[in-house]
Amino acid sequence: MKQLLLFALLLPLSAAAQVTYYVDAATGNDANAGTGLAAPWRTLQKACDAATPNSTVLVRGGSYYENLVVRVSGAAAQPITFKAYGTELVRVDGTGTTGTTLLRVANCSFLRFENLVFQNLTAANAQGVLVETIGPGTATDLTFKNVIVRNIRWTNNIATVPRATDNAQGFIAYGRRGGIARLTLDSCEVHDNVLGFSEALTLDGNVDGFVVRRCRVHDNTNIGIALIGHYGVSPDPATDQARHGLVQGNSCYRNVAAYATAGGIYVDGARDIVVDGNRSYENGWGIEVGAEENGDVTNVEVTNNLLYRNQQAGLALGGYTTATTGQVLGCAVRNNTLLFNNTLNDGTGELVLTKASNCRFENNAVYTTAQNVLFSVEAIAPQAGNGFDYNTWYTPANNAGALTVNWRNTTYPSFAAYQTGTGQDANSRYANPGLANAALAAPDAHLLATSPCRDAGNPATATRPGETDFDGRTRVAGPRIDIGAFEFGSTATGTTTGRETAPALSLFPVPTPDVLQVQVPFPTYSLALYDDRGQLVRRLPTSTPAFSVRELPAGVYWVRVTAPTGQTLTRRFVKE
Repeated sequence: MKQLLLFALLLPLSAAAQVTYYVDAATGNDANAGTGLAAPWRTLQKACDAATPNSTVLVRGGSYYENLVVRVSGAAAQPITFKAYGTELVRVDGTGTTGTTLLRVANCSFLRFENLVFQNLTAANAQGVLVETIGPGTATDLTFKNVIVRNIRWTNNIATVPRATDNAQGFIAYGRRGGIARLTLDSCEVHDNVLGFSEALTLDGNVDGFVVRRCRVHDNTNIGIALIGHYGVSPDPATDQARHGLVQGNSCYRNVAAYATAGGIYVDGARDIVVDGNRSYENGWGIEVGAEENGDVTNVEVTNNLLYRNQQAGLALGGYTTATTGQVLGCAVRNNTLLFNNTLNDGTGELVLTKASNCRFENNAVYTTAQNVLFSVEAIAPQAGNGFDYNTWYTPANNAGALTVNWRNTTYPSFAAYQTGTGQDANSRYANPGLANAALAAPDAHLLATSPCRDAGNPATATRPGETDFDGRTRVAGPRIDIGAFEFGSTATGTTTGRETAPALSLFPVPTPDVLQVQVPFPTYSLALYDDRGQLVRRLPTSTPAFSVRELPAGVYWVRVTAPTGQTLTRRFVKE
């Protein structure tokens, strides 16, 4: 009898049974069991209230006009997964709803959200997705994959100049006292949001252990990706920093505000973060590592990134005001390629350094605009122990004697004068970096065989375990590391590198009058066309390179491409 009793006591500790639930806004009923296609639930909120550990919630295509609050958690190795059914397009739509958040996840753990769209919410402090901890509560092991967040707005009038209190957020995570751990955003898209003085994708406060990988963050009215600390989100200053994170392989572009300088990626007050292999262009700043509040930013590595045609510098480092103690300390900017930044032509150049100390700038390839300004170091304290070396600098004038370096209160008119006057860049050179095609709208910054950047980096460079170049290939292929984001002659590593290289599904012309052309990276695929409400318009024959949309009413539509492997790509187009 004692043995039977012991066995009975152990049963609750075994794995929960795998369950699949179904949600269908068109045919469902929340009084159903939800465990079969023939008897689905009607609302996603029912699933957010009733799903059990080790279950999958499959959501049929369509629009769900709900403000969702998740009240369930999975368990270790037994997550709850919310995902679209097959390749159907699922949209959580804020149109006509009364809440200010489309999805709220508070003090919940072991959850996955996949292939879902959160869209169309206009409200004061509107939020597409909110992850937070309240009081001592915690959240851990949360994953968002192939999630789209768009059209989250504090106002419908994009031309309105916001006040400091006018804000909206596409995706926001607040780690308070209990904190958030192991948060992953993978292959998500956050775009066309009207943010006021907030950000498109933000991790703030006590967020310990995170990955933001292969995401596209673009066409937002302020900062793209923000990693934040020292704002009092956590009451304990020791945990009030996003930390131990990887921001890798993202594409951030056209994140621009008319009322502030918006960075594609902004580390503000956070620490212990690797920002690696990202493409950031046509933003305010390309990448900024700053410290706006009291408190330091430490151990941030900015490596293997491609930064081009940003309004201000491609990269900014340091606190900007003496009104706080905020300073950037002990950070590394290594093996990046910067091209044609400072398109505002205000004389800043490709890099700007403010309140920062003991930071290193090495192995970077820099090619300026026609201003011929290399970079600027502002006269602001504290600022000590910073070093520049093993970089390659170049200007379109191709004249090392006719360029500008702004070094505190001194302007150096030549590369030699700068080296002599500052003692910096002793092993660096002024030379054409030898790029494959820098003139393209999306520059091809691979090194030519004749590039002076080959095997020219610091021979003492210590790469991270498993580190690759921008392409995801071996970081050191020769006797020394190359300068810039690309390694000449490198080979594939055989591992998944987490690079979001560029939008892989192309649609043109956009807007579309009659025929839509499709360029797809898969040899075979299927196509499905949806309207802006998420309703299926038609399925198209396999591997269709073009199709007529002449008969469609004017409006916004979506094309979803599915490969035989199940990989999906989705793009929007406008029918005139």
